[in-house]
Amino acid sequence: MSTDSHTFGPSWRALAGIALALLTLALLIWLDANRLPEQVTVGVGPAAAMRMVALFVAALGLAHGVAAWGRRVREADEGFTPREALPTTNPAGLAWILGGLAVLGACVHFGGGFVIGATVLFVATARAFGQPLGARSVGIGLLLTTLVFVFFARVLSLSLPAGPLERLLLA
Repeated sequence: MSTDSHTFGPSWRALAGIALALLTLALLIWLDANRLPEQVTVGVGPAAAMRMVALFVAALGLAHGVAAWGRRVREADEGFTPREALPTTNPAGLAWILGGLAVLGACVHFGGGFVIGATVLFVATARAFGQPLGARSVGIGLLLTTLVFVFFARVLSLSLPAGPLERLLLA
């Protein structure tokens, strides 16, 4: 059996299933966006944001479809089926991500706001992927989540949960 990178990871059937699920989700998001009323004030509005999300999800679905097709062709050409080596999970990484999600939920619920909670989630996710905890992760997370907040609040005219940092940004 070959030890190429394509012998590990999901089978072509799993990739094709994920592609179908993502494309279906993209279609549902697009149809739901078409039911929203158009924005009457200045700004793009929520329908445009949902259409953009639908396009991104559709692109992910197409990418999974292409990956599934490529894996299927390689398996047929080489005459084997992968999955002899099962992928291992990383329980510590999963715990970091779930902990970050819990902190984000608590931050939003108790008035800490989106920026602080999402920054904690970013740092926890970076840690789960092997990045050390430090000022670099916090700085990048704070910058990205602040940009996301400003984009949603100013460009799309949507409101995310506001905390002390968000009130400073919107003042």
